[in-house]
Amino acid sequence: MLRHLNYISHLFFKTSFFLYSFIETMASSNDTLINSNNANLKKWRVFVIPYFARGHLIPMKDFADLLSANHPDIEPTMVVTPGNTKFITSSIGKSNKSTQYPVQILTYPFPLIGLKPDVETVGIGKSTESSAIDKAAHMARPGQEQVLRKYKPDAVITDVMFPWIAAIAADLGIPCLFFASSGAFPILIIRSLFKIVAHLGLHDHVTVSGLPGPEIRMPVLELPTFVFEDNYTQKPERATKSWTDVFGFVVNTCRGLELDYCNEFEKTQASRAYFVGPVSVSCSMNQHDVVERGGEGETNCMRWLDSKEEQSVIFVSFGSQCYFKSAQLHELAMGLEESGQNFLWVVRCVDQSDEWMPEGWEERVADRGLVFINEKLLVDVVGCATRLWEGGKRSTRETECELVPRTVIAHAVSQFMEPEGENSSVHCKARELGAVIRSAMAEGGSSTSDLSRLISDLINAMQSKTCQ
Repeated sequence: MLRHLNYISHLFFKTSFFLYSFIETMASSNDTLINSNNANLKKWRVFVIPYFARGHLIPMKDFADLLSANHPDIEPTMVVTPGNTKFITSSIGKSNKSTQYPVQILTYPFPLIGLKPDVETVGIGKSTESSAIDKAAHMARPGQEQVLRKYKPDAVITDVMFPWIAAIAADLGIPCLFFASSGAFPILIIRSLFKIVAHLGLHDHVTVSGLPGPEIRMPVLELPTFVFEDNYTQKPERATKSWTDVFGFVVNTCRGLELDYCNEFEKTQASRAYFVGPVSVSCSMNQHDVVERGGEGETNCMRWLDSKEEQSVIFVSFGSQCYFKSAQLHELAMGLEESGQNFLWVVRCVDQSDEWMPEGWEERVADRGLVFINEKLLVDVVGCATRLWEGGKRSTRETECELVPRTVIAHAVSQFMEPEGENSSVHCKARELGAVIRSAMAEGGSSTSDLSRLISDLINAMQSKTCQ
């Protein structure tokens, strides 16, 4: 499927990673073990705790599969809230058929914050619901801690967005590793922003210095809103201290994709760093099962892509947390139509209904369009994407954005799809990076080597029961 796709960068700078402060609020806890059909206890039980978003749940499930497939003595257990099990159970027992012990699932209660049942995942519902779920992450510690103390795993691998788990693991005397579903570059940027966050409001732009590669300069309005939260502006060291206290850091990237930033990460951020990704490339499921990953399958997409010529479809997506107003979605729809290009557009659930869709639009683009209800790295550093719009006011704050007109969208899409046009180097770079990624995840590649090193280090630590 992927050979058909050419990628377009985000309309607005949007980070895909979050880090939060520590807020403890007691919540009732009734944990339930699911899919425990294997009565034989494993020698090493490793808990894997992802954040409440599919962009975190699925990579960490893929990583758990890798652990299970690469060492017979490791039994990974996904520790999630009940409403998030559906995003990983679709692949349980499929991606690791070759392993003797499939990944288990253990649940703990989602914090009671007044949301309707099963609304426990960022980016699934309305923007207000996603904001509430973000806040609920601050309240997750009691449920997580109760599960860890009750079942006493041999090690825990937690999403970096749950930093307090490092302290719980240290108290239990077990190794703890952080997992980052994004790459080394965004983590380095976030750490740098935390150091200067108190002064950001005084400037129109911020410059991140001290990193390899080109200088990173961004408008303050394009920064993620969480960096302005009180806990970070007042005491930024609280947000990142635990990063240096854990046993190691697992990053969903490969050295070939961002070598200089991986080296910088190892030097400045973690005593042990393991670049084991992109883990989705290692997925051994067949095409049908891959479509069902994340809990929602759509085989029509695969058939539609297979009906198109190679490199003739542009993929348009803005992530699960990018909320557009109806007027902007309308301009996007018209711009894609006017571009004359084949496109696959993933539209997230919107706060409005379908009022954004132009009348008769679906019928007009039926033959060439299919719709389903991080810019600095891609454009300036890696060089495998194109910027859509240089003009106007851009902001991560929904109410402060200017409308990107359809004419600009149509022009950008048309130019991007010209194989011999000004973006031909972008197409070549994307193909080159694809080969780099596949090589890293192949036998003997850098990511598989880092995974082997991680497993060896983790087993040694579990055997000694010493958290270093």
